[in-house]
Amino acid sequence: MVGSLRDYRNVIAKLDPRTKIALTITISTILISSGSSQSILRVGLTLFSLSLLLSIHKKGLFVKCAVILLLLTCMQYWAIPYLHGMIKFILLAFVGIFMNMFPGFIVGYYTLFSTKVSEFIAAMEKLKLPRSIIIPISVIFRFFPTIAEEYRNINYAMRMRGINFSNHFFKMIEYRMIPLIISVVQIGNDLSFTAMTRGIDSPLKRTNICAVKFKLIDILMFIVMAILWTIYFKEKLLND
Repeated sequence: MVGSLRDYRNVIAKLDPRTKIALTITISTILISSGSSQSILRVGLTLFSLSLLLSIHKKGLFVKCAVILLLLTCMQYWAIPYLHGMIKFILLAFVGIFMNMFPGFIVGYYTLFSTKVSEFIAAMEKLKLPRSIIIPISVIFRFFPTIAEEYRNINYAMRMRGINFSNHFFKMIEYRMIPLIISVVQIGNDLSFTAMTRGIDSPLKRTNICAVKFKLIDILMFIVMAILWTIYFKEKLLND
C-alpha cells in the first residue's frame, strides 16, 4: 500500500498543477508574439520545453521533437532564402508559425502527462473554480492518454495482420480510423461514468490525499515567468 502511494516522479514532474498551467500559457503566448528579443527567447524556451520531455522520461519523443525543430531551423536559414515567389512565402509562414507554436504544444503535453487527475482537481478547487469547469477538464486529462494508448493498440493489431501504407493504403486508413472513432465515443462515456462514480460531481467538499502546495521550485518558476512577462510587455510597449 505504501509503495503504491509513493510518488516516483522527479522534481520537475512534481511541479504544482497551477505552475504547469501558468508555464504553458506563458511559453505559448511569448513565442507566438513578436518582438526584437523573440529570437533569443525562442531558443531558450524551446530548449526548456524539450528538457521537460526528459523530465517525464519521454526520450524517444524528445529525439523526434529535437530532430523536427533542427530540420525546420536548417530549412529556415539555408533553404528558404534561396526560394522565390509563392513557395517561399508559404514555407516561410509554415516554418515560422510551427516553430513558434510547437514548444507550447510540448509544454502542454508535459502538463497533461505529468499531472495526476487528483492533483489537478485539488489545485483547481484551491483556485475556487466552479465544478462546471473542473469536471470537463479532469475528464480530458484522462481522455487523451487513453486515446493514445488505444491508437497504439490498433497499430499493433494492424501490424499483426500485415496491413500498412505500402500494400493496403486505403484499408489501413479505414481499419484504423473507424475503430478509433468508435473507441473515442466509448472511452468518453466510460471516463464520464468513472468521474461520477468517484463523486466528482458531488456538491459536498471532497477530501484528497494529494499534497498540493507551492514549493521552492514553484516559486522559482513564477519568478522566471514574471521576468519573461516583463520582457514581453517591454517589447510590446517599445514596438507600439
